[in-house]
Amino acid sequence: MSDFGSPVRHRLFGSTVLLMTYMFLSKGTAQDFTKALIWSTYSSAGQPQLKLLYGNPATYVPDMANGRNGSYFPYYYTLSSADVGIGALDMQYSESYIYFTLNMELRFSSQLIPRTGTTSRKANIAALSNMVTGISVDWVSKLVFWSDASYQRICMLDYTTYGYWRPVVDTNLTSPQDVAVYPQQSFLFWSDIGAKSVIERYNLATDDRKIISSPTLQGPAKLVVDFANQRLFWLDASAATIGSMNFDGSGVSSWPPSSTFSSISSFALFQDYVFLGRNDSNVIYIYDRNQQYKANITQEGKGIIDMTVYSQERNPSVDSPCAMGTGSCAQFCITVNSTQRRCLCGMGFFLASNGVDCVTKPMQIDKFLLLSDVRLYNIFQISVDTGEVRTLTINKGVWPDSSSLAFDPFKNYLYYFDKRTLVIRRTSMDGTVSTTLPNVTSALGSDITSLAFDSESQVLFYVDYILQTISAMYLSNLSSVTVYSRAGSKPRTIVLDTSNRLLYWSDCGYNTIERGSMTNPNTTRMVIILGLSACVVTFAIDFQNETIFWADASGTIEKAMLDGTERSVVFQDSNAAFTGLALDAQFIYIAASNKRQIQKIDRNTKQLSNLTKILFTQPFALLYYPADSPPAVKSASVGSTPSSDSSPVSLTPSSADSSGSSTLTPVTIIIVASVISGAAVLIAVFVTVGFVVAKRRRAASRKNSPPVVIVNPHPYETLNGDRRDGSDPRVFSNEPSYATEILSPRYLSIKYPSGRHSILPPPYEDGREYAIIE
Repeated sequence: MSDFGSPVRHRLFGSTVLLMTYMFLSKGTAQDFTKALIWSTYSSAGQPQLKLLYGNPATYVPDMANGRNGSYFPYYYTLSSADVGIGALDMQYSESYIYFTLNMELRFSSQLIPRTGTTSRKANIAALSNMVTGISVDWVSKLVFWSDASYQRICMLDYTTYGYWRPVVDTNLTSPQDVAVYPQQSFLFWSDIGAKSVIERYNLATDDRKIISSPTLQGPAKLVVDFANQRLFWLDASAATIGSMNFDGSGVSSWPPSSTFSSISSFALFQDYVFLGRNDSNVIYIYDRNQQYKANITQEGKGIIDMTVYSQERNPSVDSPCAMGTGSCAQFCITVNSTQRRCLCGMGFFLASNGVDCVTKPMQIDKFLLLSDVRLYNIFQISVDTGEVRTLTINKGVWPDSSSLAFDPFKNYLYYFDKRTLVIRRTSMDGTVSTTLPNVTSALGSDITSLAFDSESQVLFYVDYILQTISAMYLSNLSSVTVYSRAGSKPRTIVLDTSNRLLYWSDCGYNTIERGSMTNPNTTRMVIILGLSACVVTFAIDFQNETIFWADASGTIEKAMLDGTERSVVFQDSNAAFTGLALDAQFIYIAASNKRQIQKIDRNTKQLSNLTKILFTQPFALLYYPADSPPAVKSASVGSTPSSDSSPVSLTPSSADSSGSSTLTPVTIIIVASVISGAAVLIAVFVTVGFVVAKRRRAASRKNSPPVVIVNPHPYETLNGDRRDGSDPRVFSNEPSYATEILSPRYLSIKYPSGRHSILPPPYEDGREYAIIE
């Protein structure tokens, strides 16, 4: 430690006794709460902490150097044990906020309240990166900038709403380490370590980009702006030195290399002093600007992660048209000078011709994904070919639910459930038309978790998770009818087979996937997938290959035939909480609430890759267009109109499932009338007993005279009065080779001679016949 002389240690965060002794000795001293040195660290027990040293360094540093108690006040704030990975820091003075990172992500801000020394959690800002290495606050334009080493980019966020963000630079970066802003001249600086380590300056007003560092720079890490002298300081750990220069790269000076500087991870400028922190010790060293060692601080903890200074000197007053709100800009306002500003738009938006408003421009492409993000409050269009992302809705406050997203390609409408107002909304792809549909929720409580749209019939189906219902809304007159009044324990997600007029839905109470009729709920209803390990919040159907794919929150993707056979695991990621799944002929597209990119899995090789470079916050519902339509339905071009022979869903309130008995055998009477010579009427009546079943390519294997399973009204007797043994004597078949049993009060299991199982849901009625078609 010869470079630092004889250190004078001041233990500020030791035991309670020492702290109380200090406070007693300081009694009567006028404390200065307008300035504070702030650093991030870990306690001895490993908990993340923010620590503050209030006071004016011009007063307390000389006191420290002379071994005296000075006019400073220490305070620390321990975060939750779940808040791991505390890192980069910055502050905003006028509103007294500290911004910091957790888990290498830009996630939280805390409020610093002067004079009380207390802090309170403000809000989640965003989770838009996997590796935030530095942050900087523009207090004039109300922006937060951050360096993203994981995706090699510099980004910015509007911290007043947390709703808009955009990449500033995402080209020709290797591993950006830190970022610093000087809003008085619209300058943004960053350091980048790679084959050629550099410090760059970017003009936010003109997009001018320039390398300002010398070729001898080795490993610039931390950057600090000296606002009073208009110089940029940097820490070069590789060269074991600290340097500074003018904003144009001239006037370079640096401290003599020191072995101690190679261990310095952070530093801060505070008036005439430089504070240096090590990540491998609990010591903060204090130097003056003439490189003379003054004192050090020993704190309880495990290393200094980052430092910043809470002081108005670091946020001086600036005349700017952006100072009040966004300066009439719709989203981002950049200060050019005291009278001029530049408007920018967030990710997925484009600046309108008036230079102020932000608009969306849907991609005119044939294949795309639609995605809702419940924390970015928007719906996005994603090209499956390029990964390009466009924002589709611009209404602030819209909160698309996890799976409540549907699309009408004929009229270019998006449908989504607004969870804040509990209504279903319809909006055009460009956001110019928005309509609130009639209220479909109940005073008893509702949660619309899934939407599915029948484009041919112009009927919107929706699932109410709380009321346990599946309903349909006719857009011709905006009337609704309940299709299934008891759709299960916790019905979650719905998919349509419009060709065969079938509904598929998942149930998170029974952990099943069921199938039933779209048009007549009193016909075939059956469970096709049973015994799922977790709730299925997303699934999709490959109609061409008669295969269903589903994903659950445990990180597993499975598939099976539409009859439930040939079930197998497709992909597993125990770290993924899958919330969205979509298909095309080559890929499975997946979204996970804890993974911020949309990924794709090759259906043949099972290889996983990223589709989007842009990161989302909490992606959920995921739709693919054009969907893999059933063979009888042709995919429409976006914006086209339905064909003239499209017939609506034949469903009326009287024929809907009012009793909840969805498995009784229907008697369908079709009357064909023909008038001959104006008087003769020929009536043909065809009566069909059985379930409405999905058309199968393997139709040749079906039996013409299906066996019948009968629920016995006398539980312990067969219908001829003889007692019988078995798993449940209430159920038997007129075909001995068909074994039957009741698995539980919920399900009836039929085992066919081929070995395939079919499972039918309740309710049952004694004595009723259930026709089974294999």
